[in-house]
Amino acid sequence: MGATRKLAEYVSRTAYKDISSKAIEQAKLCILDWLGVTLGGSREDIAPILIDFVTAIGGEKQATILGKGIKTSVLNAALVNGAMSHVLDYDDVHPASFSHPTVPLAPAVLAVAEHKKASGADLLTAFALGFEVEARAGAAAGRSHYDIGWHATSTIGHFGAAAGAGKLLNLDADKLVNAFGIAGTQVCGVRQVFGTMCKPFHPGKAAMSGVMAAMLAERGFTSSQEILEGKYGFLDIFTKEPDESKLLAGLEEDYHLYGVGFKGYASCAGTHTTIEALKELSKLNLKADDIEEVQLECAKLNLDAAGQTDPKTGLEGKFSVYHCAALAILKGAADESQFTDEKVNDPEMVKLRRKVKATINPEYKLVESKTTVKTKDGKEYTNFVSMPKGMPNNPLSFDEMVQKFKGLATLVIPGSNADRIVELIKTLETVSDVSALVSLCNPD
Repeated sequence: MGATRKLAEYVSRTAYKDISSKAIEQAKLCILDWLGVTLGGSREDIAPILIDFVTAIGGEKQATILGKGIKTSVLNAALVNGAMSHVLDYDDVHPASFSHPTVPLAPAVLAVAEHKKASGADLLTAFALGFEVEARAGAAAGRSHYDIGWHATSTIGHFGAAAGAGKLLNLDADKLVNAFGIAGTQVCGVRQVFGTMCKPFHPGKAAMSGVMAAMLAERGFTSSQEILEGKYGFLDIFTKEPDESKLLAGLEEDYHLYGVGFKGYASCAGTHTTIEALKELSKLNLKADDIEEVQLECAKLNLDAAGQTDPKTGLEGKFSVYHCAALAILKGAADESQFTDEKVNDPEMVKLRRKVKATINPEYKLVESKTTVKTKDGKEYTNFVSMPKGMPNNPLSFDEMVQKFKGLATLVIPGSNADRIVELIKTLETVSDVSALVSLCNPD
């Protein structure tokens, strides 16, 4: 029996009671964080464009576009909510799969759950199982998958969305295998488009494609039974260094949900160690003219993902260690309000950004960074950060998670709704119909 089949059987047979309480609690945090970044993202330019598109193509009113109160088809809702949730680049990360795991998965399972009037326990089960499938595909594909140009959030998100949606549709293992195959043949998403609207489009499309795969499989549509491990399958085609053993290692015991991290800064994860290393310098009230040079030694991933040297827009600024270094020194903050076109082009910010020099240290792991700031009066400030706040070994507290959520959500919905969402998430497994959660995400 192949790995794809074993994963399908795992998803099919696993019930809420079989999932560890720790994994369930982590799933709740993922969903809370995702709701916040989605509501915050609903204010961005990508939202009206996609809403105009899905309105034009039409569809039965089955699921809700969050922050808008607009009903559309399950597929359309998955697309729009998925894209809105990634546009701020403030969503969770999973280092083992080199991805943002929740943004393709949550919009898929929430759209299906709302349409089917599923319970909170059903939603959590589908999310947790979809996360495992998605993360295992990413871990097996490894770093080389990302290095050759694929956006792992998009590619592996297809499998997670198909698994989660398939669970909510009560697909048996035979149909789930086909759903994985249908999802796998739609895999796409290249890093060339980073810094444009197409990056957040990726998880939206992955969510949409994954739900479509599950819905087609439900109706008898067939595909390869070995989409992950087969010759010409995902691991053979999409990565140079596949490790098939990671598809099943520790299945049912070691949950990848334990390895998710939540962002404390509203920028690419590759910038976070730089921000953290430099933000305390803001207390010195340094100006660009006070600084001779800023030296960054970075892990390769940091510059691969966030190497834009001269960003012109707020979105581009999120993918620039150069800009984020200047931002940390001058402002000591990197929340969403700092990433506007106006602030990225502020003359003081531009002046300091041009003094930032970044090099790759091949010995550094994941997102490690060393920073050295030399001032014109001869002082030197050096710092090293291995993992930023928010990662599993340095997690955000629940209160910090709630603060982040409310800061984003209340840009769109009343504070009373945000408070109720937090309380509902705490006991989501007791909710009989997830529509109660969705309705709180509508503006008054």
